[in-house]
Amino acid sequence: MRLAVIDFSSVSISLLVADIGGEKSYRSVAGLRRSVSILDYMTHDGNLSQSGIEKCAEEVSYLCNAAENAGAERISIIATASMRIIKNRDEVRKRITEKAGVEVSVLSGRDEAYADYMANREYSALGHVLMLDIGGVSAELADLSDPKKKHMHSLPIGPVALMSLFPSIYPDSDDIKRIRKRIRKIFVKSEVYPCASFSRTVITGNDADALYRIYSDFYSLSPSGLHIMDRKKVKLLLKHLVSSDERSSLIVRNAPERGRTVLPAFALLYETMKHFSSDSAIVSPWGVKEGYLRILVEG
Repeated sequence: MRLAVIDFSSVSISLLVADIGGEKSYRSVAGLRRSVSILDYMTHDGNLSQSGIEKCAEEVSYLCNAAENAGAERISIIATASMRIIKNRDEVRKRITEKAGVEVSVLSGRDEAYADYMANREYSALGHVLMLDIGGVSAELADLSDPKKKHMHSLPIGPVALMSLFPSIYPDSDDIKRIRKRIRKIFVKSEVYPCASFSRTVITGNDADALYRIYSDFYSLSPSGLHIMDRKKVKLLLKHLVSSDERSSLIVRNAPERGRTVLPAFALLYETMKHFSSDSAIVSPWGVKEGYLRILVEG
């Protein structure tokens, strides 16, 4: 059987098509991503504008057609924090269903973190490992070493949410201090894994690949093999991105589409690694879509 999952996030709408095999396994056969920033269509009162609704409906419909052309027998559409923050989300979901012919399932923050857990649970073989999904509006955390899957967290500290703390394209040193302080405050207030330490952090989400592209370019690393970032080097790179005149070229060369979110994302990564005593971070290619697909396959 061939299944498709479409993920509606804050900066893009993406498609995964996979064949379901024996022993509850799957094999990816196709993928597609459409860039859509819902923030560009948000009104001051927290609603998605009519043009934004139509844009999202058109893009989702396009991906549904692509999934059908790829032979998908069943299509699921999921939405995460990007949909949860939209006040007129019922109207948005209704229009997407009318246009695409498929209903939209809005995942709760915990469900989103659980999908990330399911996608990345094999990393638990590396020891006590924390999963961090660097989303747009929110950030999800899960203890991949917890077989009971009880402790899942969704916090309002995604790079897009942190952008509200600075008015310019790039944050300055004072902005970064405010961002890091906000992250630390929310970690403590939310009591996320109090007193816990993790040997490694596995990161996924909208900005994860972009962070590694910048990291590997700055440190002249080979793009092959495991994508691993050292905490001390992440700190030095963040400092460089805040203060150096070369930051624009480094960001534009590696992640032009992530211009405003790169620095808050690096701040979030570093503060997470520091708070939980992780010496290194591994970039995972699997996220919510893959986890949701695994949930469908495994029941």
